[in-house]
Order: sequence, then structure tokens, then C-alpha cells
Amino acid sequence: MFLLRLKIPHGLKGAFAALVASALLMSGCASRDISVNKDAASLYGSAVESYLSGRLDESEKGLKSIVEDYPLSQYATDAQLMMGDVSYAMENYEDAAAYYPSSVPLHPSHARAPSAQSQKGMSHFKDVLTLDRDQTATRKAMFAFDDLLSAYPDSPYSPKAKELVSFLKNRLAEREFYIANFYYKKKNYKGALGRLRDILTQYPEAGISDKALFYIGESYLKLGERELAQETFSALIANYPGSPFALEAKGKL
Repeated sequence: MFLLRLKIPHGLKGAFAALVASALLMSGCASRDISVNKDAASLYGSAVESYLSGRLDESEKGLKSIVEDYPLSQYATDAQLMMGDVSYAMENYEDAAAYYPSSVPLHPSHARAPSAQSQKGMSHFKDVLTLDRDQTATRKAMFAFDDLLSAYPDSPYSPKAKELVSFLKNRLAEREFYIANFYYKKKNYKGALGRLRDILTQYPEAGISDKALFYIGESYLKLGERELAQETFSALIANYPGSPFALEAKGKL
């Protein structure tokens, strides 16, 4: 048996040693990566099985272990997305929205990116409150669905997202009118005017522009601005001739 002896120039011995060490290190890293992915895969499989069996607490625990202990594994992103599914199933919608990351910028090509973005919107949607309450969740839901439509216009989730964006915009418009009406009843007509104008500029397709115009005209009358009131009522009659508010406006001219 012959042993091949390499004669390495003295000046290259350090570089050669470094190369050998690097190769050994890479080999060790590869082994560790395989081991890490194997452990993460086992945890992920168990978490999925628990989720499908309705053992949500158990599933959540396993998924958290993957995200926290194996953040660089190939299962970390899937685990985070699935944590959103688990929280959604538990009706912890605020947590669900947080677990569905901003998947559009972070993981735009991930197979689950469109569905995750849709679920993020639905998580916020589930927290939408009545008109007399804060509408932060309404805006967050609308922004999430808008992001979905912008990034994945042809996804199977887009038609529903379009419907919900329209609904949410209408809701925000009604919220503005709710506040405007509150000001109007309190005889704060300038405050009412600000909110009513916002409806016309921000939510022109909400379907309540005729109502907003009518109360803008009424607010002008209350402020003694008769000329502005008449201009507003005339615009209402011209643009929405079939509206019951237009009929009432005719009696104001």
C-alpha cells in the first residue's frame, strides 16, 4: 500500500491548513443542518397532526419550539404561518394577525403567501367593532386586503378580498357620518362639516354621498351660510336626482 505524500510549499502550508479546516467545518455544519432539519421536521409533523386533531394547545407548543429553537430551519416559516392558523382557530385574532407576518415583503414567493395575507386580513376583520367604537381593526383589515390585491391580483382569495375592501370602506364612511351626526346634534356644525367633507373626498364610492351632501347643506344653513347651502343642495339634486335627500333638498331652495 502506497501513501501519497504531498509536498506543500512552505508559504502555502497555512492556507492549505485553513482550507482543510474550512472543509471539515462545512462538513460538520452540513451534518448539523441535516440534524436540525430532521428535528424540526419531526416537531412540525407532530404539530400538524395535533392541529388536525383539534389539540390546539399542543400544536401551538410544538410550533413555538420550531420558531424559537430552529429559526434557521426550512420549517421555521411554515411554523410561524401555522401558528397564525392555530391562533385563528382559538379565536385569538389579534395574535393570529401578528403571527401571519408581513408575508408579502418577507416571503413573497412562499406557497402560502397569498392565503397568509388573506388570513391576516380576516384576523383583523374578526376584530372589527360597532360604529360607536374605535375602527383601527377595520383599517388594518382593509390595508391587509389591499396588499393582497396588489401583490396577488389573480389569487383565488382576490374576489373575496375585493368584496371585503368595499364593505370596509363603506363602514369607515358610515363611521365618519356617525361622528358627523354626533357633532351636528351637539350644534358643532363646523365639526360636522369636516367629517362630512371627508366622506366625499375619501369614500366617494361608499353610497352615502347624497346623505353627506344633504347634511353639509343643512350645516351651512345652521351657520348662516345660505349661499353655500343652496350650492350644496343644487349639487345634490343634480348628481343624485332619485335620492330621497334630493327631494328634501328641493324644499330648501
